Amino acid sequence: MELYKGRPADVSGRLEREIRTYDLLDRLGMTYWRTDHADMPAGNMEACNAVDAVLGVLICKNLFLCNRQRT
Repeated sequence: MELYKGRPADVSGRLEREIRTYDLLDRLGMTYWRTDHADMPAGNMEACNAVDAVLGVLICKNLFLCNRQRT
């Protein structure tokens, strides 16, 4: 896993909302770093720890639960 500055050169195959996020960050003139981890989705805390190490930050993974009535 590597750290990249800014948007990917090739955005084909990316979700539309991801591309819109890059567009917004670029339009605001913000510097940002990203990493791709498609081969290791952050579905558990161990995977998040690997992403944490690359980004140099602590990721907080949230879990939202609801009952059958969705209240």
